[in-house]
Amino acid sequence: MASSDDFTFIEPEAPLGSKPAKPLFGNYHEFTSGKTTDLDVQIVTALRGKHPELIVTTVPGNNVNLLQFAAAGYAQVELDTENEPVLSWRGFIGPSHRGGSGYLADSTFFARYNYTWGAENFILYVISVGYSRLQYILKEPKGGENPLSHSSAVDALLSTIGAWLIKEVPAIYVYDGYWTRSTKLWEEVKKAKWDDVILDPKMKKALTQVASKFFDSKAIYEEYGVPWKRGLIFHGPVGNGKTISLKALMHTLQERKSPVVTLYVKSAPYPGHIRAVFQMARSMTPCMLVLEDIDTIVTSNTRSYFFNEVDGLENNDGILMVATTNYLERLDPGLSKRPSRFDRKYLFPLPDKGERSLYAQYWRNKLKNKKEIEFPGKLCDAMADITDDFSFAYMKEAFVATLLDLARNHGDDSDDEDAPDGDDDDPLAKYELWRVFKSQVKILRSEMGSETSVDVGSSAASLGLYEGLSIEQEEMVPLLNTMKLQGAHSRAGKAVSLTGAGEPHCGDLGGPFAQNASVFSPMVDFRTLGQSKISRLSDGVWEWGP
Repeated sequence: MASSDDFTFIEPEAPLGSKPAKPLFGNYHEFTSGKTTDLDVQIVTALRGKHPELIVTTVPGNNVNLLQFAAAGYAQVELDTENEPVLSWRGFIGPSHRGGSGYLADSTFFARYNYTWGAENFILYVISVGYSRLQYILKEPKGGENPLSHSSAVDALLSTIGAWLIKEVPAIYVYDGYWTRSTKLWEEVKKAKWDDVILDPKMKKALTQVASKFFDSKAIYEEYGVPWKRGLIFHGPVGNGKTISLKALMHTLQERKSPVVTLYVKSAPYPGHIRAVFQMARSMTPCMLVLEDIDTIVTSNTRSYFFNEVDGLENNDGILMVATTNYLERLDPGLSKRPSRFDRKYLFPLPDKGERSLYAQYWRNKLKNKKEIEFPGKLCDAMADITDDFSFAYMKEAFVATLLDLARNHGDDSDDEDAPDGDDDDPLAKYELWRVFKSQVKILRSEMGSETSVDVGSSAASLGLYEGLSIEQEEMVPLLNTMKLQGAHSRAGKAVSLTGAGEPHCGDLGGPFAQNASVFSPMVDFRTLGQSKISRLSDGVWEWGP
């Protein structure tokens, strides 16, 4: 951390007999306490008046975030309370999981910092202006610079932060009304491997090759003069491997020598959302665009817009679209029967006996180190025999329920109570695992025919791994209305500091102090202040605001 002496060159002592410069906060208080036309203009003018020898650079908080850069360890920042007061809210942030302790945090609206990057020292003001946050960087001129020119040192800092923000890191881009970049979802996706996917061998081989061949064949598409784009549909009953295959495909593409990023669309109910999805996809090519449960995305309200984005004048080269649906028959014929949009369909049917036996073997391998569970190989075929018409989701439920039952009854000698009727002649009845498994299968089979039963496959039908805010965080939103990290829908920005567990951090760390590893899309469009402000007549006075 830089010492106070490092900053004396831009904050010289006042000459003897002269009045010391008053803090900017007095002006800020005055400007925000009455009618204003443009607070930003007044703040810049005040800063230039107080520091006529320095270059004042204004940077929107949702463009490049200096406190976030420092929080990541690439710069040093120190709150300056000697020259300026701090205006902030303080509140309690609840734990993201039950049993946690939570912590206190500050949501800061006005603050001055001493900022050090490499050998350069800056004065930084971070100020909330309406519903946005502005950063004012003060730096002494160098070379031929003057107080009204750009600062080469500030430009170098901003360029470095911008390069850091757009640096590629493994992540899944998720669209749910706006784009976010989820490293947390990637952590889940990279656990999926093709070795864990149980499918017909020919289909599995086709799936592992189709995407790689597409992204390796750009030159061939160009040679034959055809658009370099493809569309695949994964369809079939719920819980039969569509999602795990999709995750394994995401993993495979990200691990390529030249990684292919995945864009995952959770929901896009309005035409404007469809437009935003394809704009992002075109900017990220080559990429895989995943439309899970496409029947809920392409509806009567968005169908024409979707078709126009796919087949219109825009260039979609390098986009591999992969759609999933449990109800192929419900899709618009323009989706399911027109090759130029989705030219290959893969059916994920209920597993046959061989696949069910392989799935049982998969669980046998998982439990091989559990010495208290006797699981001989001959049980796999037997389990496959009694689970006809079961999806992989129901098979999983049967095994999970069996293991839970065994765990609850561990050490209980009354095992015979679990044995189904008619097991006296069953040579496998001596295995407790088999007896409990048969009981659970019987229960699940009865539920399969119940109109009120819960669909056990529903949890496997969606990626369902991108988590939002906890209930505790949502309740704090009105109090701690923090600007989201690099989000286009930002609110008043805050500089966060934690008390309690952990080291202090500063900057926009996502959401209202988001507690997961998901971050927003790295860069947003830079709009000049003149374009982002709207004039309006209020009580006979023209005002400007966001």
